[in-house]
Amino acid sequence: MYPIGNTPAVNLLRDIAGSSGEEESIRILCLACGDPRNILFSLWSEQRQDANRRYHFTCCDLEPAILARNVVLLTLIAENQLRSTVGNTNNQNTWNLFYHMLIPATDLEILREHCAKLLSASESSEAWLASTYGKFLQFSNRDTLKELRQYWTQYRDFDVAGKAAAELRDGLSQNSKRIGQNNVLNGFRSAGVCWPNAIAAVGQIFRKYWETGVAAGNTDDRKSLGNGGKGSPNPMFAISSAPSGKFAVHYGTEPLVSFHLAETFRRVGADNLDQVTLNDRLVQAAKDQFCQWCQVFGNAVNAQRVCIQLFFGEALNFCHELQLELTCGGQTHARVYTRPWSVQPLRLDGNVCPSDSLWIFLDYFDVIDTSNLGDHVGLINMVAATAPLLRPQPTSLLYTESLLTVSNDTTMTLPAALGSDVATFSILIGLAPSGIMSGITLEGVGNEATLQKLTSQTESNMRQGQYRLRVYWRAQDPTAQVNVDPYQLAAWFLAIYKKMFANEDMSTLFSRLTRMQTTHYSTDMPRYTRAALVALLRVVRTRTLTDWDRMMDKFLDLVETDRTLLVGSNSLQELNVHLALFGVWTLPVLANGPRQVERQFNLPLRPKNSESGVLGQANLPPIIYVVLSVPRKSLRPFTECNADIMGTPALHLSIKQLFGPTQYENCFNSFHCCFGRFRSHSQNGGPPTFEEDHQGWRGSADLFVACAVPTFGLLMGPRNGLKISLVVNTSPENLKLFVKKLGPLLIVFEASLDDERRVSITTDPLHLDTKSSMADQRKWLQSVSAQRDSSQAAFATFDARHQINKLQIRTMFANGREESKALADGAMVAVDPIDLFNIRLKIGNTSGKIVRFPFAIQSYSSKTRVARKSSWVEIEAAVYLAPQKDPFDTWTHATSLPDDSLALDYIPRVDMNIQPIMHSISQTDRTWLNLVFGAMGVEKKQSQHLPDAKSDLKHSLSIMFGGFVGFHPALNAPIRNFTLNSKRTQEPHAFIYVKNLRHDLDLGSIILDAYVMPLTMARFGALGPANQNIIQHFYSSQTLSVEVDDNELILWKRLLPVLAERCRTWKHKDTCEYRKEGKIPLSIEEDENPLCSCGEGIVPPAFTENNAEWEPMARYVTRIAISPVFPVPYVETTAGMYDNLPPARSAPQSDTQPGNQGPRCDNCNKSSVELKNCAACGKAKYCSKECQKTAWKSHKLGCKK
Repeated sequence: MYPIGNTPAVNLLRDIAGSSGEEESIRILCLACGDPRNILFSLWSEQRQDANRRYHFTCCDLEPAILARNVVLLTLIAENQLRSTVGNTNNQNTWNLFYHMLIPATDLEILREHCAKLLSASESSEAWLASTYGKFLQFSNRDTLKELRQYWTQYRDFDVAGKAAAELRDGLSQNSKRIGQNNVLNGFRSAGVCWPNAIAAVGQIFRKYWETGVAAGNTDDRKSLGNGGKGSPNPMFAISSAPSGKFAVHYGTEPLVSFHLAETFRRVGADNLDQVTLNDRLVQAAKDQFCQWCQVFGNAVNAQRVCIQLFFGEALNFCHELQLELTCGGQTHARVYTRPWSVQPLRLDGNVCPSDSLWIFLDYFDVIDTSNLGDHVGLINMVAATAPLLRPQPTSLLYTESLLTVSNDTTMTLPAALGSDVATFSILIGLAPSGIMSGITLEGVGNEATLQKLTSQTESNMRQGQYRLRVYWRAQDPTAQVNVDPYQLAAWFLAIYKKMFANEDMSTLFSRLTRMQTTHYSTDMPRYTRAALVALLRVVRTRTLTDWDRMMDKFLDLVETDRTLLVGSNSLQELNVHLALFGVWTLPVLANGPRQVERQFNLPLRPKNSESGVLGQANLPPIIYVVLSVPRKSLRPFTECNADIMGTPALHLSIKQLFGPTQYENCFNSFHCCFGRFRSHSQNGGPPTFEEDHQGWRGSADLFVACAVPTFGLLMGPRNGLKISLVVNTSPENLKLFVKKLGPLLIVFEASLDDERRVSITTDPLHLDTKSSMADQRKWLQSVSAQRDSSQAAFATFDARHQINKLQIRTMFANGREESKALADGAMVAVDPIDLFNIRLKIGNTSGKIVRFPFAIQSYSSKTRVARKSSWVEIEAAVYLAPQKDPFDTWTHATSLPDDSLALDYIPRVDMNIQPIMHSISQTDRTWLNLVFGAMGVEKKQSQHLPDAKSDLKHSLSIMFGGFVGFHPALNAPIRNFTLNSKRTQEPHAFIYVKNLRHDLDLGSIILDAYVMPLTMARFGALGPANQNIIQHFYSSQTLSVEVDDNELILWKRLLPVLAERCRTWKHKDTCEYRKEGKIPLSIEEDENPLCSCGEGIVPPAFTENNAEWEPMARYVTRIAISPVFPVPYVETTAGMYDNLPPARSAPQSDTQPGNQGPRCDNCNKSSVELKNCAACGKAKYCSKECQKTAWKSHKLGCKK
């Protein structure tokens, strides 16, 4: 159980467009939601958005104890907020209950009383909805509420002297011993950019939590425990659904990881803090944040601006059920199970909401967050399940996250996880990771690069590395379709099929085993079945235009003839079954029942009169279900094995025919398990009833394994030759663990088809309706495909590596249209690239037509083909991927929405007013600041793949940050005023006044809170003579000039509107120039303003504090948020980022450093006895001409001053 988040909270709403003032509801789906930190932090981050915006969160988790804890927390917060109206609350008790494993006895009583209230309010779904809690907290189905009530009951009745309490204390003790003095480092993620100050501290913070049961072992909370410091065990940590029934809190749990503690860690050096004092300060900082989050959440509840809906169950099943429910309407039959190890059907029957409710409970989502679920179920599964649930608009977002490494090279993370190059996968699925378009991120990347490096150097047994990679996928063109050649598409699917089932490839086994002796990747664990491949096929089918029958014929032929996968042919029937069940494609032999197609396909079936029971029916369905009852004693190889050593071995169901001419073995990895027992048949001769053993692994009932199989296979060959077996998948690890107990074939249990006691045949899985479900799947495919626009589908061309490398769009012009006439008359055809997605096609003097591609292309180098008689023009362009040349600076783009708001395509929003200010920057901040500048890639040599303007921009940013904090080599003190000066004309184009340096909590980075005044001749004239003199005064002595060439100046003009929009607190006016001109920025030309006037002059009262000279210009400035720009880890490698990393040039070093006596080069920081002074100023020191030349851009600004 993961009761507390193991990464800092993120703002799930940061990439949604700012509020337009219109009433709107934002829908967010949180899969594997864990604790509600992301919800609380998101609402806190968005607290200043318009009151007309409401938020609806749907939260899914497979661990019911997580959801039960969350309900306790959220309802306690709401009650505390109500009591706060009379000044009678604090959230200390709530903090203790949610974050501490040991709590004071008084807090335990609070929990018991509160759970009694929850139980009283939840006697039925209707009662809950009528309660105070039901106004903001609801359930997707009745089963969820029923399950959570069991946990609230256990919390209420918890015995502090009972078994669960004793196991919690023992778990604390055992894990504390296990940790020992190991330095567990994942906690330093909470330190943000100040992670260098946290490395020495986070290990001890982690150990103290497990030693004492309270956050960081802080002084105040230890004193408050009572009972001689032992306190009372917290039932919200002691109780979970773990099969063992024992204490199951994950060993990596630590409360402070969930919070943003950069400012506290920043003060470590300046305040000379010892560990105890630091721990106390960190805990207090976390509590302060928690209280702020709680207050905002309570306010949102009172204002009816938030509603949270909970679902207990398996995430993939939930997503697939939502897909069908959104398309097929009211659910009248059960299609899937709620979760593994249970036959509880998934029914979305909890929404018994009143007709006047503000909330709609079944709709598409604006944001989907999957946490790091992809680490456990596979990224392909996650994307295939969630992509169809996104609202079909370009602003919809899917967040995926990984913690486990799939490669030492971060740029291979996505290709390795997807089994395909990212561009091809994105084009075929309709979603693309933003970083492959933008090539930049504002998220701090330094701490993950360091964590990856440090963990590889610490514990020798830590073979599975960690690298937190958060990717947001944006819908490209939600309604577009792509035309593909069926044979090329089949070849791509074969390639991805081989990657998904690479663990079956014996040709790579030795190399994988050798590598796994030192390094484990998350992809080493099998995560996919043939059903997962079909789920991907299903989504791609809705996105593509192709001859699907030819594609499937070719693909199945390639699979059948492939010899690289050991059991590929054995799993072919499983693939065929799920193709039919998902409605993707039906093998002709499965189109009808076996008796109907027997002659057509010459099937050697046993005579009908030789069969009894289900197999003796006349109208047998083509797909049937085998249920194998595995005796409890046969499970001892698992129950008697050490769970930590065993892990989760993969199994499959094997159906073999041992006799006769049609001997075969088919393997099925997609099956459902449940403990229970069959009861007698009903009196009317209906199917047997099944009684589930809810004790599961702790009970005594047998294990039932149910699997869909082709019916004809059970009718071929002698009955006594058919064997059904539950088998452990063959792998070196499994052979080592189980061969002595299970034999060389690793058979857990086997029975003959004739063994009616152990083998049952049913037409439907228990409690589900297969026939109706298949009909719904076909309806879904038809409905979703019909929503696509095929009128201008791009044709995708694959290369020899099965990667889409070109896209073509043919634009047809009907007879009689002016374009058709112009083509026939020989008019010139011109293409004008607008951006990476759009090209304006113009024929002669016609108005032109915008041709939009479904994915980014190198539009600046497109080719055209013209057919004048047939009246069409074809545009072909290569696929674009960062960091290729991008003359449009795509990462600075913003989209104007129908409600006249702006959506930033690649830059997240931030509320700067609530980001902590960094006061009193000192020399102790030099280390982490240097590393921030270094992580930007300021020192990276330019190459043909890295645009000069972007590289120069990063350098300019480092100058501005370094100048403001006073670390610039040309300055003796911090400076607030900057100009963007043209290298060519030496004229200023913009003045920038920096008010503060702030933390960016969400992104783990920093922000310059600044104000910009673009300077044009018209603006200069409007200022008047007096103010012109002030500007001249600034420019001559009080301003640091940042010199930019023409390309970088254009980039700044494109960037400024984005920097203003990301921190906007004002509304665009009806007279907004963006709306009037229809473009953003307004202009990139010299002497023209790129910004609209809507935000001008909106400054805080203290704007000119300590800088009164800016008073006359206050009416002309617009607030902007300037952040460091980093490379995207999955686009550009971060490996070696901090290997001998020199400090950024904008942060000078003193002549001597502790432990490294002697002068140092002002550029590369190397110590040398042969340093030479700058001939002009005599101050700067360099070890070579190359260093002097490299440093000149920044040094010349202060040389001779």
